[in-house]
Amino acid sequence: MKTTTGYSTLQILLHWAVALGVVFNYIVSEGMGRALDQQIQSQPVTVSIASLHVWIGVAVLVLALLRIALRLALGGPAAQPGLLGKVSSATHGLLYLLILLVPALGAVAWFGGIDAVAEPHAVLANLLVILAGLHALAGIYHGVVLKDGVLGRMFRPA
Repeated sequence: MKTTTGYSTLQILLHWAVALGVVFNYIVSEGMGRALDQQIQSQPVTVSIASLHVWIGVAVLVLALLRIALRLALGGPAAQPGLLGKVSSATHGLLYLLILLVPALGAVAWFGGIDAVAEPHAVLANLLVILAGLHALAGIYHGVVLKDGVLGRMFRPA
């Protein structure tokens, strides 16, 4: 993959759009189990936020796929050397995996009517939010303590 000094404007916008979608859906996930049960049983869905949660999840999946395609096409900054770089690369890889897997499982549950994937969807969503929180803290550490410009790459295009 091509290495760059930073990210394009579109890469940055996709990063923040996916992040906002994930956080929003996590916040409004209460009642989705009941909504899924109603959906599977062909009953009216009484959870008011359910439809929005589902379509935000679909948008997150599509935006994440676009983000990955753009990363493959345009590249990104090289990993830092040493242990910190290895941890960063592994964390990013796991974040990408979860950003794809969580909405994909949600879509399979909702559109496929497969209740068995609802619990893995919820568990992995919790893991995604925890990992994203650690990712954000690492970014803040880079910006406030290390002052190495890593955090700025997600705010200013290269």
